[in-house]
Amino acid sequence: MGSKRDRVEIMAEILDLCSVPKTKTHVMYGTNLSWKMLQHYLAELQSLGLLKIQGKSALYVTSTRGLDFVDK
Repeated sequence: MGSKRDRVEIMAEILDLCSVPKTKTHVMYGTNLSWKMLQHYLAELQSLGLLKIQGKSALYVTSTRGLDFVDK
């Protein structure tokens, strides 16, 4: 049985995945989160300035500050 991921691990996983721009659906499948949980984490990461939306097609990309977060 696998162990549960904590909040910080999930956030780091999203930011790492979005180092290359991804759609919301790709992020959901890549991190194995439910749609509701994904919405929560994306909103939180955006409010912290770690994740931003790029272009008209709403691609999520990690900000410079977010990349620093992942490195640490």
